[in-house]
Amino acid sequence: MSSKNEKTINQKIEELRQMVAWFESDDFDIEQAIERYQAAEKLASDIEKDLNGLRNKITVLKEKFA
Repeated sequence: MSSKNEKTINQKIEELRQMVAWFESDDFDIEQAIERYQAAEKLASDIEKDLNGLRNKITVLKEKFA
């Protein structure tokens, strides 16, 4: 993470959990669903990119020490 303002992977995952919980809650509102779904989809994509970046770093480190 290059910026101090950027969220950690754990923070992003927690935010995604909260988004999913909204869909499962009594507060669910069909008018907001599309917008919230798109935000959750983008966040999930960001998390996946972060995890892939970490996986690549781990692979490089393993190769250096193998």
